[in-house]
Amino acid sequence: MPYRLIIALFGAFFGAGAFWMFLPLLSVSLRAEGVGDFWVGIISGLPWIGLLAISSFIPAIIHRLGLQRMIVVGMGFAALVFLGFASTRNLVIWSILCLVMGAALALRWAGLDTWMNGSFPDHLRGRLTGIYELILSGSMAVGPGILVLSGSAGSTPFLAGAAVTAGSALLLVLAGREAPHVSEPGTTRTRQRDILRQEPAAFAGIFLVGVTEACNLSLMPIFGLSQGFSVHLSALLVVTVQSGVAFGAVMIGGLADHLDRKKLRNLTVCAMVLMPLGLILGLHQGLWPWLIIWGLAQGGLFTLGIVFIASRYTGLGLASAMSLSMVVYTLGGIFGPTVMGMSMGLLGPRGFPIGLALVALASAFAILRFLPDHDTALT
Repeated sequence: MPYRLIIALFGAFFGAGAFWMFLPLLSVSLRAEGVGDFWVGIISGLPWIGLLAISSFIPAIIHRLGLQRMIVVGMGFAALVFLGFASTRNLVIWSILCLVMGAALALRWAGLDTWMNGSFPDHLRGRLTGIYELILSGSMAVGPGILVLSGSAGSTPFLAGAAVTAGSALLLVLAGREAPHVSEPGTTRTRQRDILRQEPAAFAGIFLVGVTEACNLSLMPIFGLSQGFSVHLSALLVVTVQSGVAFGAVMIGGLADHLDRKKLRNLTVCAMVLMPLGLILGLHQGLWPWLIIWGLAQGGLFTLGIVFIASRYTGLGLASAMSLSMVVYTLGGIFGPTVMGMSMGLLGPRGFPIGLALVALASAFAILRFLPDHDTALT
């Protein structure tokens, strides 16, 4: 892997870590200001609104600014958001800054996905995509880790977040410009709705993983407590399955470079249907390996979806596809906890695995029904 790409990966790692630091810091800071749970939830959701609002403009921004410059600008805005939180306690300003942070996240997320996936050679695409996803998964632990070191009171944690974000932007500047073919306009400007029609199977898998991962993080501890697990073991359920997600990205990504990618995708989506049902059986001794296998399927399905998309598009078409994958994953993350929470309200604790299995079954139908017939690159 070229050294410039490695530097860019470090920039992606710490940039993502700063955002995963921002989310818990936001909640803690709002509670410290006496904000009620309802408004904490509303304000904490504003970054995702900002992300969705700007996502469709990302290809045009790349066309105007260039890919690297767009990412650095996004990180600059993120650093300014941290500084804004450090300098004022006004909740209205904080709410506006949350929207800006979401837009900045979109520029960094979709931009770096385009940069990385556009740089990977096709014969190494699976394993390199898996490594990239593993690095981003690791950033979810780095963010809270930074918060532990900086503390959560006063302006210090926000200044630390700004410093980490600025350092990440500097790494991306040092990495140099992306390869020319990564952000070239191509022969046509591919619209996102056309990409969605061309790759419904890949996006169905990405949506399913977005649903499942959000439910892992938000509802699995509640399910564990309902099954008689301690708070510690209920949290360990999440750690176990998310560890499987991280390693599944690398393992199945590597297999995708040597085996039939469509058969691998079929296998992972079938596992996504069956594995939640194991929770209904009341597994105890075999629960932990079961969760790891379920996590492997989640990480693998997401990686395969990105591999399929990235092997089909180039230039601004790839940028459109990566921003769309970001939106689909985010919508899954919004949809999942809401619907699974309703399912648990109707069916009790079993509503959690049953609901996930039903969503996986619908996604499996979409994937198996809409398998692409060709793998030629599109712009």
